[in-house]
Amino acid sequence: TDAYGIGRTGSILSRLVVILRQLKLKTPYTSRLVYSPEKLSFMLSELAKEVDRPGTEPTANLKYSNSPNSLNIDPGKEGQKLSLPGTKERILDSLQRREHNIDAVIAITSSTLSDSEIESSKERALSFVGKKIVLNNGDNSVIITDQELISALKLPTGIEETTLNNIITAWETKFYREAQEPEFKYDKETLEVFSFTPPLDGTKLEAQATRVEIVNLMQQIESGTDENTLKGNLSLERTAPKTSLAETNDLGIKENIGTGTSFYAHSIVNRIHNVAITTDKLTLHIVRPGETFSFNKTIGDISATTGYRSAYVIKNGKTELGDGGGVCQVSTTLFRAILNAGLEVTRRLPHSYRVSYYELDNKPGIDATVYAGDVDFRFKNDTDQHVLIYAQANSQDLAMKVELYGTSDGRSSEIVDHVTWNPKPALPTQYIPTTELPSGKLQQVDWSAPGISAKFTNIVKDKDGNIKSEVTYTSNYRPWAAKFLQGV
Repeated sequence: TDAYGIGRTGSILSRLVVILRQLKLKTPYTSRLVYSPEKLSFMLSELAKEVDRPGTEPTANLKYSNSPNSLNIDPGKEGQKLSLPGTKERILDSLQRREHNIDAVIAITSSTLSDSEIESSKERALSFVGKKIVLNNGDNSVIITDQELISALKLPTGIEETTLNNIITAWETKFYREAQEPEFKYDKETLEVFSFTPPLDGTKLEAQATRVEIVNLMQQIESGTDENTLKGNLSLERTAPKTSLAETNDLGIKENIGTGTSFYAHSIVNRIHNVAITTDKLTLHIVRPGETFSFNKTIGDISATTGYRSAYVIKNGKTELGDGGGVCQVSTTLFRAILNAGLEVTRRLPHSYRVSYYELDNKPGIDATVYAGDVDFRFKNDTDQHVLIYAQANSQDLAMKVELYGTSDGRSSEIVDHVTWNPKPALPTQYIPTTELPSGKLQQVDWSAPGISAKFTNIVKDKDGNIKSEVTYTSNYRPWAAKFLQGV
């Protein structure tokens, strides 16, 4: 019976009689408890401010790539958080039981590593130092460095899913592309090209398959592989364009038959400009069947009057300012595309010195210099169909690509037996005065390289596997000095 309800109904006299009777009978009663949910919630929120303590999960961090001494293991910091539903339930239960002291419900939000776990985590992370994972799919590729791999480790064991998911999510954005329909407009008589858009498959990253590939490769690293670079498949779902390139023309230009790439990081502004303008002059040029292509003839005059800027070129055995510095970036990239396609090279000359840009993605000796007259790069279209040169220079990423479109006759091309010999030390650093920089300021424009001799053989086979051609290219590079612009 509720004590609060005794003597609350009826007339004053009857209520008084009930109260007096209960005093005599001494019957036990219960009291009814009432609480304010709003006030209880407020009280709990204030308590949470006192109880909640953020923690941090254990992490591994490699400050410098390939540097074991820069590895740091953070054992983490224990955190706690008030459980609002659990504590509220205990409070309400204690009111019914007339309990005055209760324990709040507190959840541990993060744990810390023990001394032994710190040591085991360090050994585990060290196995990733100097390692990297490369995932490829056609022209698409990604690299996960040792720093990124170590940051994706959950300590003491497992994978930190949030970190790995962040990497994959960024790739999903990078590799998402709608299918690109081909476009090709040209003059059938002169073969002047007005516009060209190559067909491209639409792509979408298969996130789960990519995650499985990464985890498998990470497990191989933990197992103690001797390989520093582990290669895997970048899983992409592809959607083909509705129209084929062959449907846009009757020249036999229907597919990619060769590709060449190069990079030119650290180039000065004028060199970047010259690479771009030369690429614009080269791209969309059609080479007829049996025709010999001349780089110099196609590009034309290289001077300030044709839009070129002064940049550093190799001339008369030394580096000096001259119109067109950077043109050889384009001829070198074209040379690589021709090698890849297996077309016949009729003239190629190496540089006098090793040029650092050309070894950013290749071994020494796979370059082609041009200057004027007979210092040219030439090749013959020895296929039965036309060949379109499609060149692109990315002045932001400082990378360029030359693609050749035509009809494959089944030939294959490979580079074999690359060797180097006769090494020589680099020359002393050179400082080149310039008024384009503040006095005393230095800007490096070239990197030192030792002299060396290099050669490789390009073997081209026909569709039946018979050797069509076997050409050896030899280069003899003199020592090369690092060069700095020095403000005067």
